Amino acid sequence: MKALTLLYSVGLTRESVASAVDQTTHSVRLYERGERFPKRQPYTAIVKLAEAKGITLMARDFIVDRPDAA
Repeated sequence: MKALTLLYSVGLTRESVASAVDQTTHSVRLYERGERFPKRQPYTAIVKLAEAKGITLMARDFIVDRPDAA
């Protein structure tokens, strides 16, 4: 998920993102791989975290391109 990649590019870690959006690192890893989409609360928290870091996210930043997807 590009949204998380962008957050990592400004120095955040999976652990810091998970803590900031009140999720487990396992959940964040599932978001990264496109195996789960964040529900409303973590989705909103990811957007707000990005805004606080000066990153503007687009809807497409939450899509994971998976070669195995049909």
